[in-house]
Amino acid sequence: MAKLVKETDGFIAKHINRKVSTRISTFLVKSRLDITPNEMTFLSFLTAVLSACFFLGRFPFLGGIMAQISSILDGCDGEIARLTNRTSKEGEILDAVLDRFADGLLIMSITILAYNIVSFPIMGGSLIIALGFLALMGSFSVSYSAAKGLSVGYEYKRRWAGRDIRLFVIMLAGISAEIFPLSLPLFLFILVILTFSETIYRIKETFNKNFDSP
Repeated sequence: MAKLVKETDGFIAKHINRKVSTRISTFLVKSRLDITPNEMTFLSFLTAVLSACFFLGRFPFLGGIMAQISSILDGCDGEIARLTNRTSKEGEILDAVLDRFADGLLIMSITILAYNIVSFPIMGGSLIIALGFLALMGSFSVSYSAAKGLSVGYEYKRRWAGRDIRLFVIMLAGISAEIFPLSLPLFLFILVILTFSETIYRIKETFNKNFDSP
């Protein structure tokens, strides 16, 4: 089990997701179902798509739960790859690309849901759209900074806004919105704060490391 946990795992991945995903991965490998890492990557992506559909269909609770399930399954592809010695660069690229599509769909679906059900007296719709765009920009900037770091041989430790934490916030947003729909813009704002803070921190860390230009 220990070799399945990554040193760069975020708080949610380390303390919640891995406790479930490692058991799923170990079971799948021992069951001889021969599920490949790439198939698990697609399963995680499809679960995120289903989550977005629930949000768009105005079932935020189910959307939030499916987002967290997608987050857990997102760790299984790498775990299965390590358990079966089937790690590959192609799999890493596929995982990264589908994760970005999933992130975009989830943030878009929450933004649309918030736009449709939340009414603010002044600039309500525009404010929600702006928050959605900023949350999307922040999410992608965190992922892009991680990719650029790896390209120069450095792996950032996930702190406030790794994908595990972002999807956990989306889960909380869905659960909260089922009871209190007005909370959706608040969770978009939280995503903005977390992702931009993480990106700024990584920029500072990058300059402190004095990386040579590639």
